[in-house]
Amino acid sequence: MFIKRGIICSLLVALVVTLLPGCSTGSSSINIWPGQAERGSGRITGSTVASETISEGLRASDGLRGVMSIENASVWLQEHPEIRTTTAPDGSFVLENVPFGSYRVVSSFRTRDNKTYKARSTEVNVSEEAPERNVGGLAVAFAGNRVRIILRDELGKPLNNAMLTLWGEQFEFDGDGVYLSPPLPDSEKLEKVLLRAAGENSETVLVAAFSGDGTTQIKKTITGKDQQNQAPNVWLTSVKESGDKINPGEIVTLWAVYVDKNPEDLATMKLVWACTGGTLASSAAAFPEDLKRRHPNVDWATARQVPVFWQAPPTPGNYKVLIDVYDSAGLNGAAQHPLNVHSGSGEPLPPPVNHPPVAEIIAGASVIAGQPLSVKVIASDPDLDFLRYEWSVVPVAGNFSGSTASMATWTAPLATGVYEIRCRVSEIGDSPLSVIASAFVQVVADSIVVRPGFIAGHVLDAGTRLPIPQAVVAISGTNIYRIADAQGYFEFRDLSAGTYTLIATKNGYQTRTYSGIVVPAS
Repeated sequence: MFIKRGIICSLLVALVVTLLPGCSTGSSSINIWPGQAERGSGRITGSTVASETISEGLRASDGLRGVMSIENASVWLQEHPEIRTTTAPDGSFVLENVPFGSYRVVSSFRTRDNKTYKARSTEVNVSEEAPERNVGGLAVAFAGNRVRIILRDELGKPLNNAMLTLWGEQFEFDGDGVYLSPPLPDSEKLEKVLLRAAGENSETVLVAAFSGDGTTQIKKTITGKDQQNQAPNVWLTSVKESGDKINPGEIVTLWAVYVDKNPEDLATMKLVWACTGGTLASSAAAFPEDLKRRHPNVDWATARQVPVFWQAPPTPGNYKVLIDVYDSAGLNGAAQHPLNVHSGSGEPLPPPVNHPPVAEIIAGASVIAGQPLSVKVIASDPDLDFLRYEWSVVPVAGNFSGSTASMATWTAPLATGVYEIRCRVSEIGDSPLSVIASAFVQVVADSIVVRPGFIAGHVLDAGTRLPIPQAVVAISGTNIYRIADAQGYFEFRDLSAGTYTLIATKNGYQTRTYSGIVVPAS
């Protein structure tokens, strides 16, 4: 359907990260950041030890008083991970050429049965006055706590070129903007993560909650470095950690905690809660001062804490609570918190049941050959898992823009016919399930498509053949009309068999009438 321009006016509507060899934990370390200080002449000494109770599979020499010295453990500076060494047979280590400054020493090793143990020292200052420091014995503990961080840009597309580090170790990249942290000792529930996007010299600090049972996840929208507005950093915390036992029907208080670069945004955040079982209710519970003291790396003066009550269901099992926090511009951060409900009999929990996502594609019924078509998938997961997307078309033709986001644009091929637009929606996790949603789209040379009960088409500029959004298309003799979308697309459904006349109008254009459109009977 073409509209010719009127005489009175003319309207045109158009729409590196360099890696070093990995340490004994299997994670890669990062090179020195640009702008870091030159190495000085200081040195840090100490030792790595472990209790005999975790000695299974260790390569260690016997020590005294129930303590074992750990040989061949990796040791590095959190702030300068390229400064590293391994422990001697007696567990001792020396870090040489340490620049003057304040540091924390990290020690890590894996047992032969592939378990990771870690420790981190308190902060130690190396200076001209005290060039040699000793951190004593670093008592390593089992490290099983992790977090997945999911990064998206403003359009929902995965951010695949970021570098995230924790205790000087780099996150594993799992594709589609998903990053899996190195493990932390089980005592570490909340920690800062350093994030650097490609091409940026400055770092963003994210606070993340870690867990061993059902690896926790947080999601954050990352905006461009030149944009003032940034998405909130969100996490969930509770006096009940993810591995703690919760009784059926027990009421647990959780706090959504969030920080934002723009303090004025904090008062206008929109919070959306969800859970896989049990019930949620508002709460006025004060945030425990003990939690604040346990996590001094959080700026509690600016962090907002919003409490809710979660009442556990009567059935034992593994459950999740999800929080989405949106600022006034729609940028969001999200976080999950797993909770385990146990029976009073002490019986083990039943294995968690994972359910596949549910998805539906929203797309126009037709598109003109060679023209773009906006498609969107509406998806959710019964288990509140975060999702990833992959678009395709059968038969393979045309091309996609934004093929890994929930919204994409498909440029139709020149060949007419019916094409099946598909989107594979997959969970983000250790054992992900997926579902394929599909919709059929007709690529047409003519701008009007007629089927039983159905008329659809596109309103185009007669000269440029570009879509005319917001054009009004009405059925003559009725009060039924449609407003064309961004692609100029409109459709009428549930029409009776008969002959119809369509009238297309748009300010600045001549009105165009199409007569004799025959809708056949079913």
